[in-house]
Amino acid sequence: MKNIIVIGGVAAGMSFAAKLHRESKDVDITVYEMGKEISYGACGLPYYIGDVVSDSNRLIIKKPEDFIAERFNIKIMHQVMKVNSDTKTVVVKDLTTGLEFEKMYDQLVVASGAFPIRPDFMKKGIKNVFVLRDIPDGEQIKKAAMDKSIRNIAIIGGGYIGLELAEAFSNLGKNVTVINRSENIMKTFDSEIREILLDELHRKGIELYLNDEVEELIIDEHDNVQGVKTTEGLYWTDLVIVAIGVRPATSFLKDTGIKMLSNGAIIVNERLESSIKDIYAIGDCATIYHRVLHENVHIPLATYANKQGRILGEILSGKKSTFPGGLGASVVKIFELTLSQVGINEKQAVSHNFNFDTAFVKGYDHASYYPNNTPIHIKYIFDQSTHVLLGAQMVGKQGVAHRINALSIAIDKAMTLEELALSDFVYSPPFSGPWDPVQVAANVAKK
Repeated sequence: MKNIIVIGGVAAGMSFAAKLHRESKDVDITVYEMGKEISYGACGLPYYIGDVVSDSNRLIIKKPEDFIAERFNIKIMHQVMKVNSDTKTVVVKDLTTGLEFEKMYDQLVVASGAFPIRPDFMKKGIKNVFVLRDIPDGEQIKKAAMDKSIRNIAIIGGGYIGLELAEAFSNLGKNVTVINRSENIMKTFDSEIREILLDELHRKGIELYLNDEVEELIIDEHDNVQGVKTTEGLYWTDLVIVAIGVRPATSFLKDTGIKMLSNGAIIVNERLESSIKDIYAIGDCATIYHRVLHENVHIPLATYANKQGRILGEILSGKKSTFPGGLGASVVKIFELTLSQVGINEKQAVSHNFNFDTAFVKGYDHASYYPNNTPIHIKYIFDQSTHVLLGAQMVGKQGVAHRINALSIAIDKAMTLEELALSDFVYSPPFSGPWDPVQVAANVAKK
């Protein structure tokens, strides 16, 4: 019987183990997870902190005991410390007892995810300073935020997590300050979309300090955080969230010689194989092949983790499945706005020397005479010569989240603006005009 070890038991790891268990009967699967929980919805943590989701247990998809009847072992609070690819063994530490042991594998699946970046100013022992990765992090943050003495909250970082948490804390009645080291929040979006978001954040009372880099955290005699000192000033606060990005959790592989990107993401091919035989990687610790840029990139999204896990389960059961890569399709809700994007942005188009043009168009989510219609702003990036769509971004209050899915398919199939404009979209006044906004934008762009 083939012995398969999985490092990591959240989205990618458990998707893989469950799929392989269903597909193959001649494997022995062991999952090592260093946390207390497996198979949970980490993307729901900001909504738990903001009390939209009242109970953290609702984020748990399955508990370890739910897999008792399955033919694989799950070891929580177990951390893989080292991989010896020559002998095909892993060194595992039981975090409960502190004991280490060695385990052999025939095939190794690395699904270790990514860790929030902890900068040097985040020194140990400072109270009320947090990062957000897992359910225990979320529980600690929510407990602190629910304390009525906590009034002022500083968020360092203006990306997805930082701004989702800004909304969460604002909805709890807190005073929220966001400090970002560059002038661009939500840097994967282009300036036209960001400007609309900035207006929304100002309207909601979020204090924004851009082009401002943190130098140190100020603490009192009891090690409680009191303020954030930056290159531009000093901001008093009762609680600090550090959300400046993530780094693949792959340091335990440093002696294997496995090929990685500069940030530590394991480079894999369409069969999710790493550069070392019988070692595979999936999820936030692995690369995906970008279908417009035609290169391996690191885009840590739950959608890719789940897809890669499922496909690798098919591959190791003997099927000829492959993972085709992706386009970075994403969506986020910030207060009353929804922002979505897919494909490449303008900065990527420039850096990769595309012959491109852009269009920025305002449409409406449904017919003007039907009540409560709202604007949707759409940006297209397209090949100047062929009019093939390369990237799309949208922002609006309604109708944004699912329209980006249509544009994802359009980009994936290399559709032109002309083809998109004449695609068969539904029409009914509560949902769209006779020309859907994505078609209106295509008609404007191709002129």
